[in-house]
Amino acid sequence: MRTRNLILMALAASMTLVACDKNENEMGGPTDMQPKRVTVKLPNLAPAPGTRAVGDAMQNGSQVELTDFKIFFLDAGGAPITVPQYKGQDQQVYFASTDDTWAGIAASGKDLTFHFLPYQTAKVVVVGNQGNIEYATLENKTEDVPNDSENGHPKYTLYGEDDLVEGGAPDNETHENVYQASVNLEPRVSRFEIYGFEYESAEDPATNKYTSVKLNKIALNHYYTKYDFVTKTPSETGKVFGNPDKNTLWSWVENAVAPWADVLSAEETELTLTPGQPKAPDGGAVAADNGEGAENIITYGLAHVADNANNPELLLTLHGTTADGAEEPIYLRGTFTNSQAFNSGKIYRVLYSFSDDDFTQPERCVELKVTVANWTVVPVTPEF
Repeated sequence: MRTRNLILMALAASMTLVACDKNENEMGGPTDMQPKRVTVKLPNLAPAPGTRAVGDAMQNGSQVELTDFKIFFLDAGGAPITVPQYKGQDQQVYFASTDDTWAGIAASGKDLTFHFLPYQTAKVVVVGNQGNIEYATLENKTEDVPNDSENGHPKYTLYGEDDLVEGGAPDNETHENVYQASVNLEPRVSRFEIYGFEYESAEDPATNKYTSVKLNKIALNHYYTKYDFVTKTPSETGKVFGNPDKNTLWSWVENAVAPWADVLSAEETELTLTPGQPKAPDGGAVAADNGEGAENIITYGLAHVADNANNPELLLTLHGTTADGAEEPIYLRGTFTNSQAFNSGKIYRVLYSFSDDDFTQPERCVELKVTVANWTVVPVTPEF
C-alpha cells in the first residue's frame, strides 16, 4: 500500500510539472532566473563606402556611415538593464567607437555576444552616431532633421531595436539560456531628392502654350523640421504647414524658410525648360535609371510620417514665355498623396514633370511619381 501511494504521488508531481511552463510558477512569476547569453546581430552592415560629393544622389543601397554605436539592454517594460560589472563598474550599455572591439566589426553582419545578462533582459536597442549617450537622454530626445550643407552630407543618426528570441549557438559556459537579436540600423529620417524637371510636350495636333518655361523659385511646405528620436513622431515645435492661396502663393514662396527659397533664385542658376526636354537642376541632362547617380540635385531631409496625408508639398513659381515673346507668371503645387507615407530609412527621388493642363488648373495639385530607394550602413572608424 505504501509503495502504491508513493507511485501515485510521484505521478501527480510529474503531471504538475508538465502543466507548468518552464519559465513560470503557479503564481505566474518567472522560475528561470539564470543569466542569459545574448548574441546581437547587425545584418545590414556593409563594406566601407567610396566617396560621394555633396549634392549627389544616393543610389539604391547607398551607404550611411556608422562612426560609433551604443547598445542598450531593456526589460519587458522598456527600462534599461544593468549588466554585470566590468572593471569594477556597473554597465548598462555597450559602447564602441575607436577601441579594439570597434575594429572587429568591419566584416558585414558582425555578431556581438554578451554573457551573464540578467534574466529580465527582453530587448536590445542599438543607436548609431550619437556618441556615448545615456538612455535617459535618448528617451526624451527631440532631434532636428539633418540636411546637406556646404561641408557635405550630414551624419545621419541611426537606430534599431529587436526583441530577444531564444535560440542560437549552444552556450559553453554554465547555462542554457541562449538568446539572439537581429538589429537593422536605419536613419531616423527620410531623404527627399529632386533630380530633374520636365515641361511635357503637347500631343499632336495640339501645341504647347509656352515656347519655354523658366523656373523662378521652389519651396517646400507641409513638413516637419523636428522629431522624437525614439518614436520617430514628428514634433509640433518643428511644424511647417503653410496655407497659401493663389493670391498669396508668390509672396509665400518668396519668404519661405531656407534652403528651399534660394535654391534656384540666383540669375545664373535659373532653369529654363523647353517642351519635351527634361533638365537636371543645374541645367544639365537628367540622369538615367530613375535618377541614380545624379549630380547637383536638390535634397532635403524629412521627418518620418505615418500616413501619406502628412507627406510634403512642393510649390513652384515660374514664368512662361509665349510665342509672341510675352511672359506670364504661373505656379504649381505638387503633393505626394499618390505615394506611400514618407518613412524613415528611405530615399524618395522625384523627376518633377508637368504639362499645360496643370497650368490651366493651378489649384489642382500635381501628383508626383516617386522612386523609393534604401540605405545600407557601413562601419567607419572616425578620425579625430
